[in-house]
Amino acid sequence: MKESAQTVQSVERALRIMECFTLEKPQQTLGELAAQTSLSKSTIYRLLSTLARCGYIKQDELTQKYSLGFKLFNLGAVVAGNMSLRDTALPFMKRLCDELSETIDLNIIEADQRVCIEMVESSEQIRNIVKVGQRNALWVGASGKILLAHLEETERCRILEDAHNKNQLPVEMDVLEKELDVIRGQGYVISVDDRLKGSFAIASPIFNHAGKLIGGVTAAGPIHRLSEERTPFIIQQVMYTAYKITEAMGNSDVKSHYPKLDIM
Repeated sequence: MKESAQTVQSVERALRIMECFTLEKPQQTLGELAAQTSLSKSTIYRLLSTLARCGYIKQDELTQKYSLGFKLFNLGAVVAGNMSLRDTALPFMKRLCDELSETIDLNIIEADQRVCIEMVESSEQIRNIVKVGQRNALWVGASGKILLAHLEETERCRILEDAHNKNQLPVEMDVLEKELDVIRGQGYVISVDDRLKGSFAIASPIFNHAGKLIGGVTAAGPIHRLSEERTPFIIQQVMYTAYKITEAMGNSDVKSHYPKLDIM
């Protein structure tokens, strides 16, 4: 099979090998894998060696049989966790979009970046467009800052130190830390003309049953719809949505995470 613009042959072959492992047959020999994939033993051996080095495959020293590595379990846990958050959050996001007529997005931290995993687009003619899968730095914009502010201190310091050493921070570290302190204290953040000129974003954090940060919800739109009278309403609605998602995720101490939220 020739490599095409749509596929990378070695990646495709590696995935075919991993798909041979099942609950009924979790361990496989080199010969068994060759028979199932119609690949040569030498090709399979090279691919298995690479996968093993990266933690996706392991080999039993006694039987010499191969099985899937725990790295895949970790990735599966990430997918399962995100799907649970996405499924739980989506009805609340749709309701918030109806209330505000602004684009609503759901974000998580992955590989030290802010990643959008769900979006409900505004029906307004002029609106913000957020792409699912879009990545941005954590220190830029409301969606990133709300996550960075509520990270555990050791993780937050590690990310900031790394960004500082690479000259990536837009301001001095102590200035940014003070801003993050304020964000933690109020349970929301508002940004104007930050990541995208002519737009605003208001975000609030989401926590799991154990009180650990798992994401954030953001309302974003053009700056001309962020009037002085409307701003407090948007803040409260975004925070209330984050509150309800956190509650739905099983958090019993949900009120403590949103000190500035007025609940009727």
